[in-house]
Amino acid sequence: MKIIKNVLALFISVVLLFTEVNSQDLRIPVSEKQMNNAESTFRFAIVSDRTGGMRGGIFEQAVAKLNILQPEFVVSIGDLIDGYTEDPEVWNAQWDEFDSIIERLDMPFYYIAGNHDTSNELLIEVWRERHGRDYYHFRYKNVLFLALNTDAIKNGGLGEDQITYFEKVLKENEDVDWTLLFIHRPLWSYGERAGYEEIEKALGDRNYTLFSGHHHHYRYKLQNGMEHFTLATTGGGSWMRNKEVGEFDHITWVTMKEDGPVVAHIELSGILEKDIVPEEDYADIQVLRRGGWIKTHPVVHNEASFSEIEFPLTLENATERELTVRGELPLFNGIAFYPKMVEEILQPSEKRKLTISAKSEAEAVSIAELNNDPFSVELSAGFERSGRSDIKLSASKEVLVDWIHSLEQRSDKISIDGKLDDWDEERMLKVDQPQYFREGWDWKGKEDGRLAFSTFHDNNFLYIAVKFYDENIIAEPGAPQSRQDKFYIHIDPDPEKPVSEYYEILLGKEDKEPVIRTEGSGTKGIIAAVSKSESGQILEFAYPVSQIVKTQGRDWKQVRINIGVMDHDRPENTKPSELWWRPVWSSEQNYERSGIFVRNSF
Repeated sequence: MKIIKNVLALFISVVLLFTEVNSQDLRIPVSEKQMNNAESTFRFAIVSDRTGGMRGGIFEQAVAKLNILQPEFVVSIGDLIDGYTEDPEVWNAQWDEFDSIIERLDMPFYYIAGNHDTSNELLIEVWRERHGRDYYHFRYKNVLFLALNTDAIKNGGLGEDQITYFEKVLKENEDVDWTLLFIHRPLWSYGERAGYEEIEKALGDRNYTLFSGHHHHYRYKLQNGMEHFTLATTGGGSWMRNKEVGEFDHITWVTMKEDGPVVAHIELSGILEKDIVPEEDYADIQVLRRGGWIKTHPVVHNEASFSEIEFPLTLENATERELTVRGELPLFNGIAFYPKMVEEILQPSEKRKLTISAKSEAEAVSIAELNNDPFSVELSAGFERSGRSDIKLSASKEVLVDWIHSLEQRSDKISIDGKLDDWDEERMLKVDQPQYFREGWDWKGKEDGRLAFSTFHDNNFLYIAVKFYDENIIAEPGAPQSRQDKFYIHIDPDPEKPVSEYYEILLGKEDKEPVIRTEGSGTKGIIAAVSKSESGQILEFAYPVSQIVKTQGRDWKQVRINIGVMDHDRPENTKPSELWWRPVWSSEQNYERSGIFVRNSF
């Protein structure tokens, strides 16, 4: 009887358990979407500009992140090396370095040519020897990839052979699901599109997406109903102010599906939507990015010091919205500014000029000392946006100040020998902070390179001595001139009727005269000597007074002078820094009567 009861109890338990299980929904708890692994789906990554003011380590960091993300392959959009060289030693060093980074990737990397990579015929040949075609195509999972070289012709463009090639490729691949274009220069956005209009015509009504770079800031636009991207940077030069204005380092992630690509941009610390910079905001954002809405105007003072000076400040609204400009002008090294606060609202196309007073609160300010720690006006400008965060960016503009310099007449005996024994170094004008740079990316401040100079005249010559302080002097006699540190002298023998004389002076072969290049009346009568010193290089330069007399007469009154140096920090650097005491006269930053030396006895 006991056994029967136990069997009955077990039966009842089983029935109850079966009933309980069958009362539950046995479906797997998942949504009804299909797995995202269709045969035609694939994922790849794009990297953008690495060079053009390269910031070391960023691209290498992106490569490490790509190995974590594991795309099927990686595509570039150009500017992989510094380029701009005709020296095999330099270009091989640059490519060896870059290729060693690419070797770290777990997946294939497609090279695309940029202007830095193929900036001359020699570099195009090197590209072909090392990597193969500089423009090409391939198909993957019924998607057509087109890789164009937008620097096949001088100053950017495609060329007839390339246009013919891609017209043929497009005609032979009309059956693909989608076409992807990779170009360095965004020719699609240029007014004169240098051959791209032919490619656009050949694309016809097919589905395509275009990726470009070169500008180092982001843009997204629908053109002809198709997505066009200008990517930001992956280590190239950028102010990196914020992603809202298109300045950020990123990897672009593309998931290719049957109905087109899904695009996201991955910062090295996050993921961004593709419409970060909406097209309707693009033009106005560029106005803020470029900082052209604020302009300071240089001042040339009569004396070498001041207790109070005034300088004009222009605000201009080139956006299509109301622009608010705000900022405080704080006390700077004992200099107070009036007004202390700027707050202006400008309507579209409005330009407004303000006058700022700078007053010393104590003793008079030496302009020479001020120039070595110059002051800037920093203001912010911004506008409101509907449905998005407001846009605001700061811009800082240095106030350039000079004075009318005195040019002494002396009877000192000067030997042009590259030594400063017969000069008073204490009287030399110290230039720790140049007013003008070319390719200033590499300059790290006065410890990286600075200069001092002095000048006077006698009856025969205008003498100039320049001392360039730099621990890393690259000046090897006989080496290519483009790879050496050098001096620049600009002289205008009559500032009232400008005819600039230009001299480029660098170390000559041992125990020989220096090498002098000139644009002007030639080197006849010019005497120069260059030497290395423990702290850098020295230049002595003598310019015939007869050249000044020829333009102004015997009672000549003044001369205009500018001095610069080229500073190489790395032998392989193909875009070294140029440091100039005053803005180069042919530049937009040039201002009237900078570098004027008035004869103090005539």
